[in-house]
Amino acid sequence: MELKELLMKVVLLGDGAVGKTSLIARYVVNKFDDKYIATIGTKVSKKDMQLTKPNLIINLRLMIWDILGQKEYAKIRSASLSGAQGVIAVGDLTRPETVQAIEAFWLREVGSAVGKVPTILIGNKADIADMTSMSTTTLESMGQKLGCPIFFTSAKTGENVEAAFDALAQMLVEDVVASRMKAEEDAPQSLAEVVDYIIQDFCAQYGDLEKAMLIVQHQFEEAEVDIRKPNKDAVLQALEGLAKAEELSLTKTVALVNLEERQKLVVLAKG
Repeated sequence: MELKELLMKVVLLGDGAVGKTSLIARYVVNKFDDKYIATIGTKVSKKDMQLTKPNLIINLRLMIWDILGQKEYAKIRSASLSGAQGVIAVGDLTRPETVQAIEAFWLREVGSAVGKVPTILIGNKADIADMTSMSTTTLESMGQKLGCPIFFTSAKTGENVEAAFDALAQMLVEDVVASRMKAEEDAPQSLAEVVDYIIQDFCAQYGDLEKAMLIVQHQFEEAEVDIRKPNKDAVLQALEGLAKAEELSLTKTVALVNLEERQKLVVLAKG
């Protein structure tokens, strides 16, 4: 099991008063305030999440930039968009012009600043909107045309807010997951190669190479693993010791997943 730490910049944009700040507050701290306060410049919030994939755990930190919705402030907006890796474009379903502005203005700004990046489209205030209105139809058509997932949300009730952010997070890590899957295609075959891979993987996740190698050496000696000619029973015994060490340095969950994956590699190895 590999552990990845990722930091990603996400921007929320859209016309003023569509609910960007309220969506972030609902997602990050699960709160909603009816009082409208215009965002001055840019506000940045942080959200940590963990995504579990086959043979991969991703600790993802989202830095969520709330960009002011007044179109006149081009320089501030351009600076805020720089380096964005993901976008959530928001419209107010009760104000059709704000939904139309997503494609007509805001996504053009994104394209000019950072090119094509993972993007989610949100129609906010679903709790008070007519869900058969032109706004919903416009957003659905826009999503189909641009190939972007759409969500109808309510920052007030929390409806679909977490789902929208989670969907973007999944899109942001797609390249990392694809890279991991490709690496698995080249997985070690012989038992010696498996042992080499396990040692490298343990050291990489432990963080302190010198200390990690001492732990490996101790556990291998205890299990009587002969590096020159390893046998599966001895290696499997050593893995139990490595897992106990990882419970202290990582977490019990990660240690257990690592143990199971490494055991599978040993069992399937040739030799």
